Amino acid sequence: MISGTKILSIETSSSICGLAYIVNGESVGCIEESTPRKHAEILPDFFNQLEKTTNFHLAELNAIAVSIGPGSFTGLRIGLSFAKGLAYSKGLPIVPVPTMMALAYQVRYAFPTYGLIWSHGTRVFSQPVTWVNKLPAEAGSVEVNDWDDLVERVPIEQTIFQWQCDDIVDGKFSAIESKPSAINVGLLANHNFKEWVVKKPYDLVPSYIAPFGIKSQL
Repeated sequence: MISGTKILSIETSSSICGLAYIVNGESVGCIEESTPRKHAEILPDFFNQLEKTTNFHLAELNAIAVSIGPGSFTGLRIGLSFAKGLAYSKGLPIVPVPTMMALAYQVRYAFPTYGLIWSHGTRVFSQPVTWVNKLPAEAGSVEVNDWDDLVERVPIEQTIFQWQCDDIVDGKFSAIESKPSAINVGLLANHNFKEWVVKKPYDLVPSYIAPFGIKSQL
């Protein structure tokens, strides 16, 4: 974490669309709603609303933070494109925040060690998580598998968090729901600023994972 930072954070990895303004590691304003398939038209309105309610100035920001994936192909693309547009206009860096880590941070009180995010159909993203200085860190790579292939390998003895997997899990084991939020994207960006910041984000792309990273258990 560094002091004195001003970060605008963006969350569009799922049906949730949100923006938050983070100052010195604290959220001073946030607008987010469930807006399926409307992120592209909603983000500019959210930006204008947040700008008015918090009086932030784009030129005064230290960076733009964005949820980088895994998640919705379209949502991630829209979020990063919006972040790049803002960053380019003022020469700002971008802090890409792994979506699974932001979800883990949302339920940090439980120190979960395994995450699940619904992808599409019966496919699910999964990733092991560890904790360093009370912050989530990747303990392995993100995978995307068909649920029938994954369910027997889920470490049910661990503390698990999930987003939009209720119907698939269907009571087979206990998992804490963790809802995406632009606030957590911004807070993690602030904590990991020096390690994650991309000063020239021209070639930055979302971590789509699916469908190219599908691992077969055959």
